[in-house]
Amino acid sequence: MIAPALSRKFDLVICGGGLAGLGLARQLRLSGNPLSILILDPITRPLPHAGFKIGESTVEIGAFYYDHTLQLYDYLEESHLEKLGLRYFFQSAGDFASRPEYGARRFLPAKSYQVDRGTLETKLRELVVEAGVELVEGARVRDIQIDGQGPHHVQWTDADGIEHTTEAGWVVDAMGRRRYLQSRLGHMKKSPRPRNSVWWRVKGKVSVNDWVPASNTAWHERAIDDRWQSTCHLMGEGYWVWIIPLAPDNTSIGIVTLDALHPYDTYGGTPEKAMAWLRQHEPTLASAMEQHEVIDFGRLKSYSHSSTRVISADRWACTGVSGVFADPYYSVGTNLIAYSNGFIQRMIEMDQAGKPIAEFAEYANRYVLTLNDAITENISRGYPNMGFAPVAALKTIWDYYIGWGTSDPQYYHELYLDPVLAKTVSGLVSRVVVTQARMLALFEEWGRRSSRDRVTFDYLDYIDDLPTLKAMHLRTLPDRAPTTVREQLAYMRDACDRIEEVAHIIFRMAVRDVLPDEYDRVASAWINIEALSLDAESWDAQGLFRPRTQPREMSAHEAEISRLFRWREEQALVQSAEHTPAVYG
Repeated sequence: MIAPALSRKFDLVICGGGLAGLGLARQLRLSGNPLSILILDPITRPLPHAGFKIGESTVEIGAFYYDHTLQLYDYLEESHLEKLGLRYFFQSAGDFASRPEYGARRFLPAKSYQVDRGTLETKLRELVVEAGVELVEGARVRDIQIDGQGPHHVQWTDADGIEHTTEAGWVVDAMGRRRYLQSRLGHMKKSPRPRNSVWWRVKGKVSVNDWVPASNTAWHERAIDDRWQSTCHLMGEGYWVWIIPLAPDNTSIGIVTLDALHPYDTYGGTPEKAMAWLRQHEPTLASAMEQHEVIDFGRLKSYSHSSTRVISADRWACTGVSGVFADPYYSVGTNLIAYSNGFIQRMIEMDQAGKPIAEFAEYANRYVLTLNDAITENISRGYPNMGFAPVAALKTIWDYYIGWGTSDPQYYHELYLDPVLAKTVSGLVSRVVVTQARMLALFEEWGRRSSRDRVTFDYLDYIDDLPTLKAMHLRTLPDRAPTTVREQLAYMRDACDRIEEVAHIIFRMAVRDVLPDEYDRVASAWINIEALSLDAESWDAQGLFRPRTQPREMSAHEAEISRLFRWREEQALVQSAEHTPAVYG
């Protein structure tokens, strides 16, 4: 039996009641927009806790989206865990305490969170219903018919099996990996370099703190706040394993690999197979997990994907995983939701005001896809070096400079929503974009050619140990940042100068490691960072020594990074001096 359509047309139908769809509905309501909204989702409350969805970890932009855009600060502080940043443990030949560690001693100035998705999405459902959004749980979307002239038609079945057809001025697909509109409209696009994942949620705390004896006070005192509240990454060649806390005392654990180096068949499919892989590559974690009850186990093959279109002037859009998904490595899933929902809100508002949206839709679509694909390219090319601590750590430092210097200011100050300002920003960061490609190739070549025994480090705090990076981090915070567009652009211009300096510093270290005979040529040279490579024979032809910017004094900046690393020849000199008998005249 086909029931009559709902009594009215909705201005917006959101298919999917997860974080992306609920977030969009709430931010529209908080902006005072009176448009009628219908959300359809197949899952009914109560939503499960701890074992509901992956995507528990956030970073600064995602947390700002929660705190500022969705106005959830008090709720998150009360009901979820503050995150002690991203933390990495690289491989070593010794015990766990000997693994080089990259992390933060204390909570970062900019908030981030470890969230329980079931708890969070339950709260969001309550809030949007209170705000007058119509939420239908147990609803399964059967078809979405896009009409370029409008209205669209959404066919769905309710929890009782009754069929409905609802008219919609706008339709947003937020149904996750179903990717309905992407498939129906032919916009699906695979990401290169397939990566796969399996994961568990377990009861109780699985903490790296327990893997190092209390007697090793030096190791424990590296972190003032609890390492358990970090998103911990156990790093190896071609893989990383996450350990993420879930309030109140549960833990999410997942294996993520580059398929070319760790094929899905070697660990995917069953918990037993995944545990066997873990025992081989991360035996300390495997032993710890055996002491905990498993809540659930999940798997996902070739999780990363892109698109040719996620936002359309035909009044439809995809947000969250229904559109694009880069990689969980930097916990940027919520970041991309924040950008996408910001664009969707702006387009709806323009449409309501009778303004043309075609040009803005093209800009918004290009921005989201470019951002996603750049993140995907950047992360996926780093997998082969994830077990090589110096390169992996320096690449992460580089990525933070790029993010805090060029991306975060655009979101915090909504520069990304203005196509005119975006052109100005593009001009400012153009040299960084070109250098990014060179740096990715440099890191890859460094990893391939290094003997991997000349340089290492013990512990690196990317806030306290790197004051220049910390200053950039602080300048992006809304309450400390420049207040005018002119000042914001000036900050980004200055950030690009610091990024140029970091490129010099990393290049010099790479040359010192794999081309020591050439090191004197670059040790103090101001170079063209758009010509970086480890092919010394091409340096002159490529214009390495013909810089495009004026030389700057950067010795202090270089010292703060280089002092964190140990070189074999320097250690040998120290040891030789310690064992040389004193000579008295």
